[in-house]
Amino acid sequence: MKELLTLAMNAEFKNSNRRKLLVVPGNCQSLGGTLTSLASLIAGFTACNAFDRICVLVQSDSLMEKYLITAGHQACLIKIPAKNDRDFVDRALRWVNQQPKNYPLLLDNCVAREILPVLILASISLHLSKRPIYHFCHDLALSHNPLGFLLRKFTFALLSPRALCNSYFTAQHIYTFMNDVRGILYQPVDSQKFRPPTTFAPPDALRPIIQSGAYIILNPSRITQAGIINDKKLRSLVQVLAVLRSKGHHYHLVLIGEDDTPNLIEVQELRALADAADITEWVTILPPIFEIEQYYQHANLVVALAPREPFGRIVVEAIASGIPVIGSQTGGIGEILNHFAPNWMVDSDDVAAAAEKVIQVMSDPNTSYTLACGQKWVQRHCSLKTYAQQMMQLTDIIPIHI
Repeated sequence: MKELLTLAMNAEFKNSNRRKLLVVPGNCQSLGGTLTSLASLIAGFTACNAFDRICVLVQSDSLMEKYLITAGHQACLIKIPAKNDRDFVDRALRWVNQQPKNYPLLLDNCVAREILPVLILASISLHLSKRPIYHFCHDLALSHNPLGFLLRKFTFALLSPRALCNSYFTAQHIYTFMNDVRGILYQPVDSQKFRPPTTFAPPDALRPIIQSGAYIILNPSRITQAGIINDKKLRSLVQVLAVLRSKGHHYHLVLIGEDDTPNLIEVQELRALADAADITEWVTILPPIFEIEQYYQHANLVVALAPREPFGRIVVEAIASGIPVIGSQTGGIGEILNHFAPNWMVDSDDVAAAAEKVIQVMSDPNTSYTLACGQKWVQRHCSLKTYAQQMMQLTDIIPIHI
């Protein structure tokens, strides 16, 4: 079936009117799942021999530009000089308006408060052009501020984009202000980068941990404030480690992520929590890293307890890398794990149960079978080609009829 799909796509490439997907991201300065998914989308287009069918606008000298160039995607980038996100989106949409009207526009997670006025002003010209408009929702776009919620609702009522979501969990939450949901696209993972452990040397930061003989619990995710909508529950991971150490189990927690608070307040609080539990030497906190796949290669387990994570990229990356995952039974993490490992899910508020699940999964002879089932699911639903093909069909870049 996949071979027939590829042949059909190749035929469409030769005979179609060469439409391009124009992608405008809402944030060019953050290293996270949205950027990783965008890089994977470009790689998927390239794998489908359609690298000339996607055009990504990026802010000049931004982290996104550097990341995508490092990944080898420079040919499809349009660099836009800008002072900030708002200025970038404004200039990017002006550039879009100069392109052929049948080129669909994909707004990639453009929900930040500061860019909503730009979208409101641009909605008139975009609709007059009759350009197809899509919005990819990578998060729940919720706001504790009623005015912030109303602003989002007003913005997307004017813009009326066709929504694409990274999970059914996300779709349920954005439906109040983007109710034309056209598809669910589980985020892709590059099987050439994220794969079962090889003989590659470990990163320098992991070498002393490996030499100590400790099992590595990994969690690469943004270091967030406790109690926010998408709390990553990293404090709970420190508590899980404390329980494991108290039971005599030799584990080391490695957290990798961005803390954008002044003076790294969130990192300081995590370290203080580790100090209070007397486990400081078994907690390592690292800044964002481009080559995160190297850390999966040498981890023993991933624990992800975020209860409202929109998708759960951490799950598919770990599974593709041959690493079991203990995860929240809710949100996108639970949605993904439920497909192949429902017994690996726990209540995100139950630290003791999470620690017990770690012990159980690491000693269970059925873990390797569950992991193999998970890898088959990831290969089927999260490949680069599958993701790109779904995106091309949903945005009508390449209409396919088989």
